[in-house]
Amino acid sequence: MESQNILERFTRINNVGQVIQSIQNNEFLRQCQSYSSAEIFSGTPIDFEFNRNNGGKKIPPILELARPENALDIVKTYREIYGGTYPYKEMEEVKEIIKLIEDPSVRWVLFIDPRTYEIAGCVTFVHDFFNKRGYVRGFMVREEFRGRIDTVKAMIGSMYGTYDNFKGKILSWYAENRTAHSSSQYPMCLCGLYPIGFYPNKDVFFNEIESDLMQIIYDKRAFTYWRTEYCPSVIPEVQDCYEYSLRKYPIHKINFQSPKIQLNKREIIKLKSRIKKTFTTDAFGYHYITLHYLGSDSYFKFLYTPQVQNFEKTEYAVENNEQLYVFIQDFMMLKRILNVRYCEAFVSAYKPEHQKVFYRAGLKPRGYVPCWKYNDHTKKLEDYILFNCYEGKISKNIKLIEEGKTLLNYLNMEI
Repeated sequence: MESQNILERFTRINNVGQVIQSIQNNEFLRQCQSYSSAEIFSGTPIDFEFNRNNGGKKIPPILELARPENALDIVKTYREIYGGTYPYKEMEEVKEIIKLIEDPSVRWVLFIDPRTYEIAGCVTFVHDFFNKRGYVRGFMVREEFRGRIDTVKAMIGSMYGTYDNFKGKILSWYAENRTAHSSSQYPMCLCGLYPIGFYPNKDVFFNEIESDLMQIIYDKRAFTYWRTEYCPSVIPEVQDCYEYSLRKYPIHKINFQSPKIQLNKREIIKLKSRIKKTFTTDAFGYHYITLHYLGSDSYFKFLYTPQVQNFEKTEYAVENNEQLYVFIQDFMMLKRILNVRYCEAFVSAYKPEHQKVFYRAGLKPRGYVPCWKYNDHTKKLEDYILFNCYEGKISKNIKLIEEGKTLLNYLNMEI
């Protein structure tokens, strides 16, 4: 499909001005913009009105930034909610929580019941200043406060207070939300974080395999100033997830290519003899695996988490397609040896040959994510494609907000 055809289709769906306007949830901004970050975290209940059902009877919470002395209560919250089954065990260690609270790239927000001053829940924001993006994680509310504390206002207030504080430094915020229920997807969507990618069978909670939904919000400057002017080139298999993102974001200039990849078999044999693997393990059982070639700066590294049987946080740098091919062959071999259930990699939207190598290896595109990584050479943000593969069947009890269902329809995934 030619770029001009894409532009025409985009114009039929929406114009650029409307799409940029939809990047940030208008109601969310309208209700919060009268508050500064300092006011939101001032120790008084955060209260505002917006149109939704059954919100008026709940108690607006006090929002506070966590302090080291709150670490034990945070650990108790994780242990209470997950009954000791939370797979990421650093969140159950007081010393580790204190380190995170004191980390300048992390902000921990507590939801406080204004009547008893007990911690009702929390949410964490992790900032990647280089890539200008923030990660929203650990949104949780203790069971005894559900239905009493207004968790939607807690999330919206936390989100806007953090958004306001890091305006200009962080241009996108994303979350990986559970799909066993929609109670975290819904308030994220009210904050403007819309579904953009799907992680089938990525996680394990309460000893059950679960899928996650990726949701994201952008500062409009990510598109109007920071996004690279280079035209993405993607393989045809990316079209479905690209067209889903096209509904919301001004990414209309794109080329579809199906590159012919002819690999040098002699070079592949040489590379296989030079490949080396490095494994390091931390105190919480995370395995950091790096593949590299002797005499080369090329690498392929990723995180292996045995607790949930997945490979993620994949990063690589290669000189040619042969190097990437051999790396991915070893990646998939380790997947089989270690009985890994889920693998993922974010692949550049400007390298169709790389996309094709991943696709041939069995990873499928399940999210087109604009402005995902910062290129230090061009000083611009670039689009990436979420590729992943999984084992087993997706739970029939999956719960999705309507926009999440739309995403899965675009991805041709029937649940």
